[in-house]
Amino acid sequence: MPKTNRLAAAMTAVSLALAAPLALPAMAQEAPAAPTMTVDDAQLEAFVTALRSVDALEREYSESLQQAESDEQREAIVAEANTAMAEAIENTPNMTLDEYIAILQAAQNDPELSARIMEEFEG
Repeated sequence: MPKTNRLAAAMTAVSLALAAPLALPAMAQEAPAAPTMTVDDAQLEAFVTALRSVDALEREYSESLQQAESDEQREAIVAEANTAMAEAIENTPNMTLDEYIAILQAAQNDPELSARIMEEFEG
């Protein structure tokens, strides 16, 4: 899967990760249990650093997206945002795009990991 497509899928999950404490009980009933992922403190810190960068970029590009006047402009903005977010993640020390996506997906299925992320993100 190309980086931008993986990131687009991951970006959809960003909102879910941030809202995970509310969404997880309903999701747990619908989806089979996935194996939990062990995320140490260093990985968590790197993930949250990347998440903060992605969150800032998402807000920045969201404003541009709202002001776009055509589908072509919107597509160009989304492509630019995906590239910027992928670069921000890859430029985060001790974090790769694949690791970021794996932790994001794990947080959707693991209320404890989701809570750790939220605590670190808000802290």
